[in-house]
Amino acid sequence: MPRAARSPRSSAASRPGALVRRHVPSGARRAQILHAAAELFGEHGFAGTTTREIAAAVGASETVLFRLFPTKESLYLAVLEHQVPLAEVEEWLRQLREIAETRDDEALFRAVVTAVLASYRAHPTYHRLMLFAALEHQELARVWQVKYTAPVTGFLREYVSRRQAEGAFAGVRPELVVHMLVSMASHFGLWNVLGVNPLGLTEREIGVQAVALLNGLRAGQ
Repeated sequence: MPRAARSPRSSAASRPGALVRRHVPSGARRAQILHAAAELFGEHGFAGTTTREIAAAVGASETVLFRLFPTKESLYLAVLEHQVPLAEVEEWLRQLREIAETRDDEALFRAVVTAVLASYRAHPTYHRLMLFAALEHQELARVWQVKYTAPVTGFLREYVSRRQAEGAFAGVRPELVVHMLVSMASHFGLWNVLGVNPLGLTEREIGVQAVALLNGLRAGQ
């Protein structure tokens, strides 16, 4: 008696390595998409990455992607939030406020440098995204960066102004002091993200640089 022909479904399922689609819970799928999108945006930028490429990277369709993220822009913002949650920034700010209450200027300056460098170590993809966004003039990233940094830089500016009023610091623009403090750590952190260190500096030496800035503020009072 001749064998009955197997259906295409049973044939495909029996082949070694055949693709079998399985349901992925929405939470897990969302995490997969965020991870893939972060990598692709970090490599190709916002304009150079398509939602089709992101969906394909996790073995899903664009329909599934848009069910979780209605637009490419909303996905991009979700990636930024996922990389560095605002709660992390708020915790850092809380710690800085505690130090500020003690008026320990050196501890505060060192804490800023330590936190910035830690951010570059822990979130290299986020900082690559920010670098690419600057090259693309990506407005969404600019708005996010302001939201991310404004509370911290605003607090530091107020602290410097208060210490100037108390006679502890020289009367230079507080914005300049904050820029110098944050930039020295950010520049070094960016070098590490890019895999270069032309001057052979160490994180400890960046901390020394922060103290040198502080000593200059004190000497000029």
